[in-house]
Amino acid sequence: MKRITAFIAAFSVAASIFTALPASADGDVTIRVNGSAVTMQVPPVIENGRTLVSLRSVSDALGCDIAWDPDTRGITVTDGSELTFAWIGKDTAFLTDAVKMCGYAPMEVPPTIINDYTMVPLRALSELFGAEVNWDDASRTVDITYTRPAADLTGIAEKFKSYEQALFGMYDAYLGYALKNGNVVNAEIQLENGGVIELELYPDIAPVSVANFVRLAESHFYDGLIFHRVIKDFMIQGGGFGTDYDYKKADNITGEFLVNGYFNLIHHARGVISMARAQDYNSGSSQFFIMHADSDSLDGQYAAFGRVTSGMEYVDAIAETPTEHNDTMNADDVPVQQQVIKTVVIK
Repeated sequence: MKRITAFIAAFSVAASIFTALPASADGDVTIRVNGSAVTMQVPPVIENGRTLVSLRSVSDALGCDIAWDPDTRGITVTDGSELTFAWIGKDTAFLTDAVKMCGYAPMEVPPTIINDYTMVPLRALSELFGAEVNWDDASRTVDITYTRPAADLTGIAEKFKSYEQALFGMYDAYLGYALKNGNVVNAEIQLENGGVIELELYPDIAPVSVANFVRLAESHFYDGLIFHRVIKDFMIQGGGFGTDYDYKKADNITGEFLVNGYFNLIHHARGVISMARAQDYNSGSSQFFIMHADSDSLDGQYAAFGRVTSGMEYVDAIAETPTEHNDTMNADDVPVQQQVIKTVVIK
């Protein structure tokens, strides 16, 4: 989750550039982008050893589009491909694209309002925005070399204010998810061959999916079922068929993913567990799949609800087992040697 590439330029420039600036430097710093001085709405401010600059000034200079939400005091910034969301007084910004969480940025000094201007800390710009940043002590100038977006982005950030508002409401949930210290349900899939796949599930992000998985596990629904669909370098799917390939029915649940109106930004990365479904968005029931490799195409379309914390070697072993067309199921990608779930245990 710490992969923040490209974009929180309006929020951060390498801390090492500014940590040496004394408090007397307020208003005495020149910022240039591609050789042109940035016209600041108000002078830079030094707070707790960090330089704060006007959000609008830097965003305009970098060619980004921004939107302000007076209700949440939230800031949305986009470079046309990714989005950053931050809030006055909150010390973490989130990076997303249109369908998944891409990263997060802790800020030692959170955005603040000074004399009616939104001021943001310029930290780690070189890493986050792919810019080259240099400090000239003699002229007290920050030079930023940066490839600006080619398109006119006016109005794009405003269209994603619903994301900003949803993230504001789920700030603690996504912060815990990003930092890997949030509220989780621990579970393990015990295999008939002795392997154990340990999971952590995210009830604050996908509560219906987690509750359904827990309920089925505690009722021993999964005991003796198989991984019936296996595609190497994609995913392994199980939880719906027994060893005689009979279908085991369970109640359908609401699909917790973006195209179905639910703010679930968990990326379908290797090791993530997600709910299987048919064409109907709300047709998920008991079947789940575990990602063998990353897949962007599933993001926003399926309800990811946890990830493997230990035992990926068993996922790999299942993914690499030979498969065939199974006449009983009339399905491809069925393991030749059955991969049986002994039980699923909620810890």
